[in-house]
Amino acid sequence: MSVGMQGSLFGRSLLLQSCWNFERMQSLGLGFCLEPWLARCWSGQGDGGREARLRHQEYFNTQPYMASLIVGMICALEEEVAGSPAAARPGKIARLQSLKAAAASALAGLGDALFWGALRPFCAGLALTGALALGFGSWRAAAWAAAAGLIAYNAVALPLRWRFLRRGYEWKDQIANRLKSWQGQRFIRDLRWTGLALIWAAVALLLRDTAPAQRLAGVLALIAALALRGARVSAYRIYGGAVLAGLAASWAGWL
Repeated sequence: MSVGMQGSLFGRSLLLQSCWNFERMQSLGLGFCLEPWLARCWSGQGDGGREARLRHQEYFNTQPYMASLIVGMICALEEEVAGSPAAARPGKIARLQSLKAAAASALAGLGDALFWGALRPFCAGLALTGALALGFGSWRAAAWAAAAGLIAYNAVALPLRWRFLRRGYEWKDQIANRLKSWQGQRFIRDLRWTGLALIWAAVALLLRDTAPAQRLAGVLALIAALALRGARVSAYRIYGGAVLAGLAASWAGWL
């Protein structure tokens, strides 16, 4: 896979959900993403290219940022199918479809935990704490926080999506085995804790100039948030802590 082809696939992968539908979810976006590769692999092979495009219009749904791994894997396996004798193709196609479905399901959970449950709250906490620490007021704080959050998030997400595309192509059907050696769960846990600490720091900055009674209410809310985080009552306890922190800020008259 050349850098130019990788760039074309990467750019199209950003539009994976642009044709999202309830019947087949992301299948149209996946087909659009794969078009340059399928056109190259199946060039001059008659109906093979048409059949390849049709088989990727079946149901497909996964975490959109992790889809790059699957796109890379599909590219490698489609290349194998196109280069195989006609008699061997049905078995390879069945294997490709099975691997695609399994990877889509498995990577959806990992991607949700990493990007939605860890990276996004971390970037939001970083942006808010930075705006408050720098002493920006009103619209300047809002503009700085929005820009900083978007830049921080995409500075991690976009390079990962680019790298995942290459890794999927290289790993092929070994994605699951390769990811076992990645300390993903530890990274997610550390990112969540850091994001939560940033949110607490932002609340502390909000309460620093408030009246003693309001400050006490904020401290009690933070203690309740810590207790909720430690209670392990659900997967969304970190968001419960953020809600309590927001209530403390509202009580202080900042929101």
